[in-house]
Amino acid sequence: MVNRVEQGVRADDGKEAWFLTTKLPWRDNQGKIIGTFGVTRDISAMKEAEAKLEHAHQRLIETSRLAGMAEVATDVLHNVGNVLNSVNVSCSLTMDRVKTSKMTSLAKVSALLMENRARLSEFFGSDPRGQQIPDYLAALAEHLSGEQKLLLKELEQLLKHIDHIKQIVAMQQSYAKVAGVLEAISPTQLVEDALHINAAALTRHDVQVCREIEETPQILTEKHKVLQILVNLIRNAKYALDDAKRTDKLMTLRVANVEGDKVRIQVIDNGVGIPPENLTRIFSHGFTTRRNGHGFGLHSSALAVKELGGSLQAHSDGTGKGPYSH
Repeated sequence: MVNRVEQGVRADDGKEAWFLTTKLPWRDNQGKIIGTFGVTRDISAMKEAEAKLEHAHQRLIETSRLAGMAEVATDVLHNVGNVLNSVNVSCSLTMDRVKTSKMTSLAKVSALLMENRARLSEFFGSDPRGQQIPDYLAALAEHLSGEQKLLLKELEQLLKHIDHIKQIVAMQQSYAKVAGVLEAISPTQLVEDALHINAAALTRHDVQVCREIEETPQILTEKHKVLQILVNLIRNAKYALDDAKRTDKLMTLRVANVEGDKVRIQVIDNGVGIPPENLTRIFSHGFTTRRNGHGFGLHSSALAVKELGGSLQAHSDGTGKGPYSH
């Protein structure tokens, strides 16, 4: 039995756990099976991570269905998908390392020992094969120790990815529950939440994020609508940076006090820029310059910000000079 996943009970604390087990028959010098020997590794952490991932995925689906925020939900699912890709890579690496583990080499050592069971003293003393066994076992032990460290490192990375997914789901739930309700919230928190939703995509596209944030008072608003607007602006800035095909992709999020009790939030990028003739059209329904775009994002954002008593404006010095929105 090689690399079988089993559920059992830990000997030290009596708790249920998952184990990866390799067992082989132990035979006497007549070939009769007199027992078994093998190696068992506790993989409860990996199984727990898989269960948490499935639970987080189910919660995400349910949350997205209830949220009623199509634009934000799409970005949430897209970015969770990016994180799930990393989860899949970690799981694949872990399984590959388990499958190629040197644990099965113990079977060869066992067979050799059983073969020479009646003359172990002579075998270890004068047989070249026996003389190599201590060094081989020492090397094997060192290898298995390193293998364990690598597996633990992958599992830690896996748990970090799952925690990221949980945070995104929790954030989506928080915003979905207060639809239509005015709440006092920090503009900085809104910016950080929008960035967190887009974090995986920004990292994957090598976008550097700069924060220029002043201390501002809380604002009374429908926070899910503001989040939808910010997610749209950040996503559009990412597309502008991708289209520019430059290596120094920079997105700046600026929060500042203006005109007493008002707050301005700006999303600035050094992307492709906007031609002057398009500056008056980008908020129109259906207008888009992207091949696969639908032209609803900025239009819906402009409507939402108007409902909240604010304004949405865009500025660019022209093509290749980068736009910003606020």
